[in-house]
Amino acid sequence: MIEAVQIATNRYAPDGAQAINMYRIDGEQLTLGQLMAAVCIKAGTSMEAQTILKVNSMNGNTDVLNTASEYLKQLAENNVSNWANVKLFIINTLGVPSSGLPDNIASFNDRLKAINAMKVKMELLTRKAQEDMIDVQSMINKRDVAFTTGTNVVKELGNSSNNIALNL
Repeated sequence: MIEAVQIATNRYAPDGAQAINMYRIDGEQLTLGQLMAAVCIKAGTSMEAQTILKVNSMNGNTDVLNTASEYLKQLAENNVSNWANVKLFIINTLGVPSSGLPDNIASFNDRLKAINAMKVKMELLTRKAQEDMIDVQSMINKRDVAFTTGTNVVKELGNSSNNIALNL
């Protein structure tokens, strides 16, 4: 719960003049500036945590795309050592329906069918990766704004404290 108390900054000032609002959160006293700085830092820290989670999920997508690219290359070069494993990867990881894949890849047309099915899913993953990168950049910008605002509030608190001390 947040409680507010007003404290005069100059003992000779009339009531209500040159006063600082003090805020108490769970028994701890904070000025409005300190409260704002704490909120900004908490928001920045939260954005940073969300950014890290997003980047980690992007790393997983990158690994999938790298593996899919390697299998695509093997298919194009007719150099697949174990079609059953590649087919399971295409079905389970890329999400291509088994009906869209040939039973074997002995002919050029069968390999081409598998390649085309993979390319469609890989293009979707690539598009998602680009969207995720834009999201990450946006999150980083929001985090930077929160930390900059918090830093500026702390700086102004220092300036205000110096000015108050000079007035005493």
